[in-house]
Amino acid sequence: MAAPLDRFRSFVQKIVPLMTEEDIRAFSSKAKTAEFHKGDLFVKEGNICRRLLFIHQGLFRYYILHDGNDITKDFALDSQNPFCVSYTSFMLQNPSEIWIEALEPSQVWLWDQADIQSLFNEHPSWIRFVLAMTQRLFYRKEQKEIELLKCSAEERYLRFLSSFPGLSQRVPQYHIATYLGIAPESLSRIRSKLAGSS
Repeated sequence: MAAPLDRFRSFVQKIVPLMTEEDIRAFSSKAKTAEFHKGDLFVKEGNICRRLLFIHQGLFRYYILHDGNDITKDFALDSQNPFCVSYTSFMLQNPSEIWIEALEPSQVWLWDQADIQSLFNEHPSWIRFVLAMTQRLFYRKEQKEIELLKCSAEERYLRFLSSFPGLSQRVPQYHIATYLGIAPESLSRIRSKLAGSS
């Protein structure tokens, strides 16, 4: 397994290829190492998110509680979108409207909001990175909205498998069902149908 700095560098340069080694090391030098156990909360609804997290190994789930229902909003995981934060709360320093929990034992880097701001001032290339990440987040949000409006439940599940390779083996099926906007029983039928046709 690659060293933490190598994993961090690889992801950052995939987003902004011209990010310099100096900028990368300046950002990583401010990181604090932490571990989360399965079920630990990174963000609670009603609290202000004051930290940014980068997942070296592990998996987190964004969710909301509505009318007694636990609805999965998104996933953050080591192999894909490893930056994890309650974005609106972090940027505006408003109370979070979402929860973020670890679904697996996870090894992460953490940055405080104040450190992030000073890094932006000293290394403006990171502002370009944030812009690129924001564009990616908007694209993912728009794609999910389109899928909910246009695609059948089976199509949404197939797109989930394509977007998150291997994640269906790491996440309880009822979390996937709420992410897709369907009942767990519907997801079971879809999975059985696909298994029978393979």
